[in-house]
Amino acid sequence: MPDAPERPTARMFFALWPGAEVRRSLMRQGSKMHRLLGGKLAREESVHLTLVFLGDVGLERLPALQARAAAVRFAPFVLRVEQAGCWRHNGIGWVGPSETPAILVGLVAGLEDALAGEGFRFDRRPYAAHITLLRKARCAPMDAGMPAIEWPVHDFVLVRSELANEGSRYTIVERWKAQEET
Repeated sequence: MPDAPERPTARMFFALWPGAEVRRSLMRQGSKMHRLLGGKLAREESVHLTLVFLGDVGLERLPALQARAAAVRFAPFVLRVEQAGCWRHNGIGWVGPSETPAILVGLVAGLEDALAGEGFRFDRRPYAAHITLLRKARCAPMDAGMPAIEWPVHDFVLVRSELANEGSRYTIVERWKAQEET
């Protein structure tokens, strides 16, 4: 019996995607960390904060994925990025909030609930809000403080990730706006 044809898939995740000014500020911090810790500095165009990583999703399920995301509601907020760190177990140099805002935790929980309701699989673990700026870093003691970056969050995105020689390439598939409180 012949094998069933493989269904086309794409690596997908939901993320917050910074505007140009915030992205430049994040990259300035990444460059400081790179001088101290080495490793590979993230490409500016790929800097983001992952909300939910899905992995491979069948392309035929993309409309259902987009419909579920469209149902998630959240108000605009400001993410205060003020802490830097490096995880020794995986060599990731990162920045993030010292405390994850409740509205961000709610956005992640809303996405997870919506996705689970449609049978999508994703990593279920405690949410650790962080922005990866370095890979393969030589983690060493460093001052965890940094100049605060105020990131106004007005939307979230669905991203397709494709592996390339120079690393992952990200394409924004769709964007959903926050709802102004009334």
